[in-house]
Amino acid sequence: MERESHFPADLARHVAQRFMAEYGYSPPVEVLVKLMETLYFASLKTDEGLPPVCTINFFDPHRTTFTTCEPAPADCWSEVRFESPAPLDIRNLTKLARAADPAVASLAVTYDDAGNLSICGLVDQELRYSDFIALDAAVAPPRPGLFQATITGVGNVSVYVNYRLISSLEQNSLVRDYHDVLWEGPVHDLLERHFRAFLIDEGFAAEGAAGPSNYSPFRACLQVRWINAICRILMSMQRYKHGGGLIISPTGSSSGLNVKYRIHYSRLPSALLGIDQYEFLRGQVVQQVAQVCQDRSRDVLPCSLHYQQREFRKRFDERKSEVLGCTHFIASLSCVDGFVLMDRRLRVLGFGVEVRSGEPVENLTLAGDPAGSPQHRRRGDLEQFGTRHRAMIRYCHENPGALGFVVSQDGDIRAMLRLGDQLVMWENIEVQLAFRSESGALIRHDGAAESAGAERAA
Repeated sequence: MERESHFPADLARHVAQRFMAEYGYSPPVEVLVKLMETLYFASLKTDEGLPPVCTINFFDPHRTTFTTCEPAPADCWSEVRFESPAPLDIRNLTKLARAADPAVASLAVTYDDAGNLSICGLVDQELRYSDFIALDAAVAPPRPGLFQATITGVGNVSVYVNYRLISSLEQNSLVRDYHDVLWEGPVHDLLERHFRAFLIDEGFAAEGAAGPSNYSPFRACLQVRWINAICRILMSMQRYKHGGGLIISPTGSSSGLNVKYRIHYSRLPSALLGIDQYEFLRGQVVQQVAQVCQDRSRDVLPCSLHYQQREFRKRFDERKSEVLGCTHFIASLSCVDGFVLMDRRLRVLGFGVEVRSGEPVENLTLAGDPAGSPQHRRRGDLEQFGTRHRAMIRYCHENPGALGFVVSQDGDIRAMLRLGDQLVMWENIEVQLAFRSESGALIRHDGAAESAGAERAA
C-alpha cells in the first residue's frame, strides 16, 4: 500500500489521471481540485457538533455519465432537483450534509462552463447501494453520476466509480492502490484452505461423500458467502469506531491468549450452509418447473412444485437475514476491549481476548501487493503502531497459520500473517473490494425457468 504526504489537489489530479487512463476522458482538473478541496476542508468542520459525513455524486453536464439506470427498475435512484442550485462551498456542504445520510441519499453536484461548482439537488434510493453491501440485494444497482466522493471522517475523502474505490485521501496521505487480499495472495489462500477443510468436515468435499452429488456448482457461491461474511464483520467493526480485532485460528487454540469471555457460537457457519441448502433445493424445483413447461404434452403444473418453491424461497430469505444478524452480532463483540477469537469454521470461541505472551517481533514487513511479494515488501516500524496492533503482531508471529485483522478507531483495517520467518502486514484493507454478489446461482436457475416459461407461452 503506497502512502505519501499529499493534499486535496493531489487527490484531484490522481482522479483525473485515472479517468484519462481508463476512459480517455476526465473532467477539468481545476474543477476536480475545487471539489476535492471543498470536501476536504468541509470534513474539518462540524454543524451543530456533528461532522458532515456525506456522499456527493458528480454529474458532468458535457458528457453522459458512465453509470446509468436504464431500463430503470422501480427502485432505481432519481435526482431531486433544487429550484435554485446552491453554490458548492464549505458552508452549504456542511448544512446540506445533514439532509443526505449516505446510507439513504446523496448530494448531486455539477459545474458550469466557468468551472463553478453547485449542488443541484439530492439523489434518493442510495439505500439500494447499502442493501447490496449489507443485505445482498439480488442485483447490484448502478450508482448515479460520473463518480462518487464520500467524506468518511476528519480529513478523509474517498472516490468511487460505481462500486470501485479508485483513490482516497486519508489525513494528508494519498492512497493510490488497494489490494484485494481476501481474494488474492496468501491471505486468500489460507482462507480457501479453511473453507475446504470446512467442506470436508461437512461431507461435501470428497468424491462420493455424503450430501447431494450435484452440490458442487454451489460451492463457489458458498465460498463467496464465506468471505463476504468476513467482510461484513469487518465493515460492521468499522462502523462502531471503537477499534477491535479478529483472530482466525486454524486450531481454535487459546494458547498464549487470555480469553475473558468464552463462548461457543457456531450459528454463522450453520446459517451459511443453510442459505446454500435452500438455494440448492429451490434450484432443483425451478428446474422441474422448467421441464414441465417444456413438455408440451403436460398442461398442468403440479401445485406441490409451486408450494415447494415458495417454501424454499422463504427459508432462503430467512437464512440470509440470519447471516446478516450473525455478522452484526460478532462485530458487536469487538466493542469489548480485546480481540474476537474464531476457528477455521468461523465459529466464535471467545471475545475480550488479550495476548499474554510473545517476544517483540523484529521482522515486521509491510506488503506492497496482495501476494506479499518479497520484492515489494518494506520494513515496518513497530513504534508507529499502538498496543492493539503490536499484540496482534506478536500473536500471529508466534502462531504460524493464524490470521489477524485489526480495525483502528479511524476505520483503517490491517491484516497480518506470518510468511516464513517474517510477519507480513497488509495496510488499509478495503473490504468493499472483496465483496462479491451472492446471487449468481439463484439467478441462473430463475433465468432458466423464465426462459422455459416464455417458450411454453409462445
